[in-house]
Amino acid sequence: MPRRTNIEVEGVWLPNKGAELMAHTVVAELGRRIPGARFRSQAQGPDEARRAIGLEPVRLPEFLERHRKKALFKAIGEHWRRAGVDHVMDISGFAYGDHWGAAKAKGRAGKLLRQGHRVHLAPQAFGPFEDPELREEMRFILSGVETVAARDRTSKAHIEALGLHREIELIPDITLGLDISGRTVTRPDVPYGCLVLNTKLAGSSAMSEDRMIALFGKAAGVMRENGLIPLIVMHEPGADRPLSDRLAQDHGIEVVALEDARDIKAFVAGATCVVTARFHGLANALSCAVPAFAVSWSHKYRELLEDFGCPEACFEGDETAFLDQLFDLLRDASAQEARRNLLRTRGNALRPRISDYWDRIAARIRRH
Repeated sequence: MPRRTNIEVEGVWLPNKGAELMAHTVVAELGRRIPGARFRSQAQGPDEARRAIGLEPVRLPEFLERHRKKALFKAIGEHWRRAGVDHVMDISGFAYGDHWGAAKAKGRAGKLLRQGHRVHLAPQAFGPFEDPELREEMRFILSGVETVAARDRTSKAHIEALGLHREIELIPDITLGLDISGRTVTRPDVPYGCLVLNTKLAGSSAMSEDRMIALFGKAAGVMRENGLIPLIVMHEPGADRPLSDRLAQDHGIEVVALEDARDIKAFVAGATCVVTARFHGLANALSCAVPAFAVSWSHKYRELLEDFGCPEACFEGDETAFLDQLFDLLRDASAQEARRNLLRTRGNALRPRISDYWDRIAARIRRH
């Protein structure tokens, strides 16, 4: 009987629903292509939540955990953690760039490569790499990984600027292809719009918390003017809860908090429109052909909107212009249908590229 393939999924920070959705995608796509494959991840978040995805959480035995800071036990622990792993799928999303620095890159893909593991950097955001130490580490990482794909054109350019002689694939976000048609979720029986906040927006200095609350409050008002019930949808329950509660209290809006990331996507799929500061809130909407407007802190939002043919739906600093766009779409049923048709067409064109990517990753894993 052939040995089962063991795949570790790296970068699964489960309080974040986007990361959870990416983990579901890896398990679904590779599990279908590699029968009997086993998936695992390092412990970040509740073990039961990982098992619900199909990831076996990896924890140190108690005697190693007690002494994990001692050099000898640290070395033993690192070996024990990844014993039997065949391939590692790194779905960090955004961990390799000047924002995080060289230490994070060395402690993630760099460490895995030095331990001798076969690593795949799944489509994600990369760069910039201005720090000399980080540039050197990224040259080591990108020369050693089995596969690497950039999620957007800016990230691809950052990698190519390192001067490596390897082709960098441009593959859309992997969650765009995740099928949630079988999910059963309770939705309002009246038209509704979704509002998705992001504490990182304020943390990035792109927008203050006060301005974010005011902008999303006005967006809720536009939804109400056009017959929709605005609802706040949680995408990172811990980090975004204080802001979401404040918006709810200031503007009388209900908060929707769903446990399973796939149910969040299914809930968003039933909306008339979405205004989001979370990247995977945007990805969820666009991939389900729901008109979406992004309030961003990174190039990745606009590039995803460009992939779906509507880059103008990204906030550029002019509140009036942004809210007018939302109002004009919501008051015009034919414009909404045209936008949905555009998103559906663009999504149908993107999904085969993602499916082909998984075919090639699975074939490579099976060869080793």
